[in-house]
Amino acid sequence: MIRILFLQRGRGRLASAHGSLLRSGLPILLLTLARICGWPQSLAIRHVTVIDATGRAPKPNRTVVVQGDRIVSVRPSKKAHIPKGAVIVDGSGRFLIPGLWDMHVHGASDGRAPWSHLLFVANGVVGVRDMSGPPDAHAWRATQVSNADPSPAIYLGSPIVDGPSPVWPDSLVAGDEARGREIVDQQQQSGADFIKVYSRLQRKVYFAIADEANRRGIPFEGHVPESVNAAEASSAGQKSIEHLTRVADSCSREESAIDPELQRQEAFFRAPGITVAQKIGFGKEIIRLDLRIINTFDEATAQSLFSLFVKNGTWQCPTLTLLRAQIDDPLPGDDPRLKYLSKDVRAKWEAGYYKGVPAGPRAELVILSRHQFEEARKLVELMYRARVPLLAGTDTMNPQCFPGFSIHEELALLVDAGLPPMAALQTATRNAAQFMGRAAHRGTIEPGKIADLVLLDKDPLAEIRNTRAIQAVVLNGKLYRRDALDAMLARAQLMASRSENASDK
Repeated sequence: MIRILFLQRGRGRLASAHGSLLRSGLPILLLTLARICGWPQSLAIRHVTVIDATGRAPKPNRTVVVQGDRIVSVRPSKKAHIPKGAVIVDGSGRFLIPGLWDMHVHGASDGRAPWSHLLFVANGVVGVRDMSGPPDAHAWRATQVSNADPSPAIYLGSPIVDGPSPVWPDSLVAGDEARGREIVDQQQQSGADFIKVYSRLQRKVYFAIADEANRRGIPFEGHVPESVNAAEASSAGQKSIEHLTRVADSCSREESAIDPELQRQEAFFRAPGITVAQKIGFGKEIIRLDLRIINTFDEATAQSLFSLFVKNGTWQCPTLTLLRAQIDDPLPGDDPRLKYLSKDVRAKWEAGYYKGVPAGPRAELVILSRHQFEEARKLVELMYRARVPLLAGTDTMNPQCFPGFSIHEELALLVDAGLPPMAALQTATRNAAQFMGRAAHRGTIEPGKIADLVLLDKDPLAEIRNTRAIQAVVLNGKLYRRDALDAMLARAQLMASRSENASDK
C-alpha cells in the first residue's frame, strides 16, 4: 500500500431480568410490567419487512415493538400485541434494518467536529469505532453526559501508538519495549476499549505491546507496522488490520525479497531532516515496489494467509472508501455534502492526499492508487469467499470520507467487490457487534437487543445503495422521523458554519 499518508448504559439486574424475559418468550408480560413500573413509552413499527441481518430471509409484514431502549417482539403483524399508548409507525412497503456502525472513523472524540455526531445519526449510523481516541477515555466520557444532541455509541481506541518519528505528531511514541508496555497499561487504566497500533513501531516494541495487551486482555487493532508482516501480526493476536496494511505484500510470491525493500524504504522516511523534495524523489522507487507487489500476487500464498486469519480470528477493515478517494483527488468543489463541513476541514480536503507533489509524480501516484484499489477489491472478494471476517469502515475524516454519508458508499463498494448485499450489510451490523463482543445486545433485529434501527423506503437487498433511502432512525429506542433527521442535518450545517466563524477570529 502507499505509505501516505459502548457506551452501553447498563441496567444492572433489571437489564438481565429484562433480557431473560424476552428470550423466554414473555413480551406481553414484560409490557404489562412496563406499564405498572412506568417504563418509557413504547414504539411499534407495523407491517414492515424486517431484514434482521442474521442472514435469514427477509420477513414481510412484521410488527416490531420497542419498549424503552429494547426490542421486545418481532412478530407477524396479525399476531402482534401493540401496547396501549404506543407510538405507531407505518412500515407498509418499507424495510427495517439494524442501525449501521462505521468501524473506522477519526474525529468522533477530539471535539474538533462535534457536528459529525449529527451527520452519523442522520445517516443511520448508530455507532462508530474511533481509531484515535483521547489520552483519557474515562475523562472524555464524563464530558459527554451533558451532551443533549443525538450521538452514536463510540467504541473508543487509545491515541495512535507509533514508533520514533511518528506519522502523526499527537501520537503516543513507544521507542522501546518498556514504554510500549507502559502505554498499554496506562491506556487500559484510562478506559480505552482497545490499543491502536501504527506503522512505524519497531519490531521488538510491537511484539512487546502485543504481549502486554494479550496478558491484560485488551485488544490491539490498527495498522500492521512496516517491521512486521501480516501473518506475524495475526499470530501475535492483532484483532483487526486496517486498510489491508501489509496484506497485499504478504500475498506475493516474492514476499521474502520484497520485505527487506519495504524495511529500507521505511528507514529512509524515518531518517531525521529528510526534505519533501527528497521524499518526492524517492517516490519512483516506492511506486516500482508497490507495482511489483501487485504483479507478483500468488493465489496459493494468499489462501494460506487467509486461512491463518480465519484460524486466529483476525478481522479486516478494508476502508475501500479511502482507497477510492485517493484516485479522484481532490474532491469536486460542487459536492453538496461539503456544506456540512467546517471551513478548516474543507481547506484540508481541497489540498487532497498529494499536497506539494508536482504534477508528474502526482499523476503516477494516482495511477498507482487505481492499481491498488483494484487489488484491494480482489483481495476483499477472495477474503469473503475464504470466510475471513470483514468490517465496514470509511476512515472519516480523511478527504472525501464524509461522516455518516460515506458508510453507504463503503457498503456499495463492498458489493461491487463481490459481496452479496446481505453480507455487505452484515459488515456494518452483525459483524460489528460480534467484533466488539456485543452480539448479545447489538447488531441484529431480535427481541432483547438494543433498539437501534433504520427504516428504509427501498429494499437494500435488491440494491445496496438503497440504504441511503432513510425514512426514520431509532437510536436507543428513540424515534427520529424524516423531518427530525433533516433538522439534524440543518443543525450540523449551522454548527459547521459557526466553527468557520470561530476559526476566522
